[in-house]
Amino acid sequence: MLDPARLLALNAGAQIAFSSLLGWSMVVARQPWMHDRGRTLRHKAMTAAHLDWLMLAFMQAVAAFLLDRWPVSSGGTTVAVLLVYGGWVNPMAYVFRALGVDAFAFAGGLGQRAAAAFAGTSSVAIVVGWIALLVAQFTRP
Repeated sequence: MLDPARLLALNAGAQIAFSSLLGWSMVVARQPWMHDRGRTLRHKAMTAAHLDWLMLAFMQAVAAFLLDRWPVSSGGTTVAVLLVYGGWVNPMAYVFRALGVDAFAFAGGLGQRAAAAFAGTSSVAIVVGWIALLVAQFTRP
């Protein structure tokens, strides 16, 4: 199994690559020769998802650096898994919005509530992961 810092660093690279491909596909979809294919998604929401994946990748790179500099005796893998999960799932609220579902509001029908609950788990994972990382550093002997 990978050590937590390496897992976070590799995942950050994967998210940057994925977000770069997403950005490229968004540019292609807006070309005149794509006809109406570029109009099927709400581009502002997809741009927000693209930027969110990039920012969360940078967040994971910082967490990888911190875990490398200040190893956590226990719980480092849990921190890494929480941040990786949050890094991939958090931008999905924007993807849902691009598809016409407001995953930012826990209201509406079952689909909207499920999307909001799913997206909400990522925010919890990110916050818990960072708190665990910081607590582990401040409680070190």
